[in-house]
Amino acid sequence: MSICLLGPLRVTRAGEPIEVPGRRPRTLLALLAMEAGTPVSADVLADRIWGEELPDNPRGSLHTYIGRLRRVLGKEVVRRAAGGYILDLPRSSVDALAFIDLLDAAQGPEAYARLEEAIELWRAEPFDESAGGSLAERTRPWLVDRYLAALERRAELDIAAGRATKAVADVRRVVGDHPLRESLWVVMLDALDAAGRTAEALEAYEEVRSRLADELGADPGAELRATFTRLLVGSSPAVPEAEAAPGQATVPAQRVSEEDLIPRQLPADIPSFSGREAELRLLDAVTVSHDAGWPSVVAVHGIGAVGKTAFAVHWARTRTEHFPDGQLFIDLRGFGPGEPLSHAQALTTLLIGLGVDVASVPAEVDAASALLRTTLAQRRMLLVLDNARDSAHVRPLLPGGDSLVLVTSRSQLRGLATREGARRLALDTLAPEESVAFLRQRLIDRPADEEDVRALAERCGHLPLALAVAAERCSRYPDLPLTDLLAELDGETSRLAALEAPLDPISDLRAVFSWSYDSLDEESRRAFRLLGLRPGHEIGMPAMAALFAVDIATARRLVDKLVDANLVREHRPGRFVLHDLIRDYALEMGSAEESGEAMLRVVSWYTHSLVAASEAGGRHFRLMSLDPVVDGVTPLSFATAQQARAWGDREWLTMGSAVRLAVRAELLGPAYQLVNKMFTLSMRHPPAEMLPLQELGLDAALRAGQQVDAAYIRNQVGISRARAGDLSRAISDFRGAAAVFREAGTAAGLEMALSNCGQALSMIGSLDEAVAVLEEAYAVADAAGMDDRARGSLIGLAEVYVRMERYEDAVRLIEEEIGHGPVDVDSSASPRLTLVDALIGLGRYTDAETHLRPELAHHLEERNRWGEANILVRRAVIERETDRVAQARATLHEVVAILDEVGELDRTALTRERVEELLASVGSSASEGRDVDASAAQGLGGGVALRP
Repeated sequence: MSICLLGPLRVTRAGEPIEVPGRRPRTLLALLAMEAGTPVSADVLADRIWGEELPDNPRGSLHTYIGRLRRVLGKEVVRRAAGGYILDLPRSSVDALAFIDLLDAAQGPEAYARLEEAIELWRAEPFDESAGGSLAERTRPWLVDRYLAALERRAELDIAAGRATKAVADVRRVVGDHPLRESLWVVMLDALDAAGRTAEALEAYEEVRSRLADELGADPGAELRATFTRLLVGSSPAVPEAEAAPGQATVPAQRVSEEDLIPRQLPADIPSFSGREAELRLLDAVTVSHDAGWPSVVAVHGIGAVGKTAFAVHWARTRTEHFPDGQLFIDLRGFGPGEPLSHAQALTTLLIGLGVDVASVPAEVDAASALLRTTLAQRRMLLVLDNARDSAHVRPLLPGGDSLVLVTSRSQLRGLATREGARRLALDTLAPEESVAFLRQRLIDRPADEEDVRALAERCGHLPLALAVAAERCSRYPDLPLTDLLAELDGETSRLAALEAPLDPISDLRAVFSWSYDSLDEESRRAFRLLGLRPGHEIGMPAMAALFAVDIATARRLVDKLVDANLVREHRPGRFVLHDLIRDYALEMGSAEESGEAMLRVVSWYTHSLVAASEAGGRHFRLMSLDPVVDGVTPLSFATAQQARAWGDREWLTMGSAVRLAVRAELLGPAYQLVNKMFTLSMRHPPAEMLPLQELGLDAALRAGQQVDAAYIRNQVGISRARAGDLSRAISDFRGAAAVFREAGTAAGLEMALSNCGQALSMIGSLDEAVAVLEEAYAVADAAGMDDRARGSLIGLAEVYVRMERYEDAVRLIEEEIGHGPVDVDSSASPRLTLVDALIGLGRYTDAETHLRPELAHHLEERNRWGEANILVRRAVIERETDRVAQARATLHEVVAILDEVGELDRTALTRERVEELLASVGSSASEGRDVDASAAQGLGGGVALRP
């Protein structure tokens, strides 16, 4: 299989094209292809497909698109892996990855051949509209830049080898599409000159000079000007500017004496600086490339260690031609060891840099600020104010006029944006491919497996300083395999311990993070420490309020301070994340007592919010007693079942994390109670996601000495095992739970476990035993006066009657019980489906279809795709038996699509094999297909009412 991204998306297998329909599935394929052979988490995929416009059920939508890809590419190609998905193809099968690998390998004698191979792969700009999204925003510019750089390098090699004419043709072919890329013009001028066409080269220079002036209001950069000067020197004596003939190109007059006075204070650029192409272009767009002139202030903000200073210096050093009167640089020391630089100190430093005698600098801040503005009034300069504490730290240093101020800070500097109209640029962690390139550049003399390098970048959280420290560790121990460092990072209680640099505080991650932490007030510090405990990848405001033990308004105020300090990021409205390494630091700063109380509050909030969600959906069950709501916690309430369901789907993974953290913190009772209340939600997810949590909950209940509560959890373990198809172990779980309930005299629990055991026995064909167990369940409920649970047992008995083909008995029993009103509020399936199965068995298809319609409407309203599939498979059987063959096939294909979307959530109810059997039978006569109909009527289509 071949996936071509360098141009319009194209997929082929054995040379034959494969059509991938739909924009979002194509985007998903492009995302997976750019990480071919590497798992990509579902959260990352959802974020890159939808960004801040996530659908109500991103997991479900993602399943849908994955299902479509699997249908056209094959299940063996698109697989589940490590909490996400993987495109199981070698990198060489994806042209963009092959392109990158060839360019990385373009070294030494093979350089030209590798460049040729890479350039040959390029068809057009990657990630067209039908496969764009975040790749178009972030990765496309990076790939285009690498392509152009490869063309430039190949042209340089052609010039050196005497193939200047070829170089001219190659560069001219692309320079029209990228007329403002000066490096292309440099190569063009060199190629024309080497081909003996110097006059054309001079004309080309005039063309690009005019373009830059007209479109950007800028002069050519230093390299392009130097190339032009060399051409002039090589062809004819330079003509002084004042004596140039009309229309003749001139050499700018040199101001040697002035140059000696121009300040050039920028620190040295990092030789191995890499990545940030998108951010550099964005900074260009709001400054030197801005049609209306640049703003007076641009603020670059981000978390500590993200590389703000290196980014600002690199940009400034490569844009010096735009600031002919010089560049000033000052570290304001807003975050770091020691006190921040005062206004007076900063103003004195800047004025001295501008040539003002120290004795002439006013002592008062306002006067010194006015002198700075006066001194810069007629100058076009760049001021880099690095490491500002906040907006007030910067204001007296702003010059106005034609100069540009570039500020870096851990603060978002919202005040500068509000009052001074500053443009802000958020600097995030590096993209995964940029992190890998960063490490490759620093590990150039050290061979390393590509997967190990990617893993190291991931462990470092794609944070530049962490990557630099890790690379230094590797170079310090050249004989140490990279896998050993990875193991060390995995084995440390905190990754910060494996990435520390205690001899250099500026490079030590703990020290860097501490400067942001120390800048907070005590209330915000406490909030930051507690956020390190948050379960899952992200946290919402209500959960945060429970974590902090405050109201929503106070939580919002506290988190806003943390967001402003770039310690927390609001990655979509109302949902907040911490960088993994910052979370490690927050956890280190917390105390055991503080952490335990906060974790208890969060688990209590989730547990009691789940109770409210179950009640809103009419699915409340309260057999197990709960601890009361913890002080300081206000659980959610829900106006509708839809609200409750949306919340549950959004928080599902986070609740699982909360269970694990609670067990780790020895909060045994809260942990297993949360597991118990997650049951209703679990029916919307594969049993493999819930079973490990239930096993943790069971162990927690047993360790807490709560045998009856453990039996309730064991009953739920049995349900998950039954849903997964492991019926023998499920029966063992139900019998074990029943034994505990019988000994404890817990009638409700005993009836529940016996009913479930009877259902599971019927599924393995032990029908007579199933009847006996269900009759015992009914007797237990009847003796205890639990009328509703007794009726639930009878409905379970009717299900077994269907399996025994005692259809009339089943219909009579169900109709009688339905006539008494709703049955068993904690049942997981509708008794009406059992009635439908019995009616199908009797050949009463019209009656069966009548009962199906309200069930289908209900599941559509609830957006329960799994429930919808269970209804549709019965409708397909009815359609087939009533000779509506086309409708039956269409209905079954719809069921297949749902299974591709949500998976097999319950093998006792519906399986892919069952649907394929039905599809194969469609088209046969009623008599030929009767054996299949009987199996449908015996409950294989779903309707089992296992109860928690």
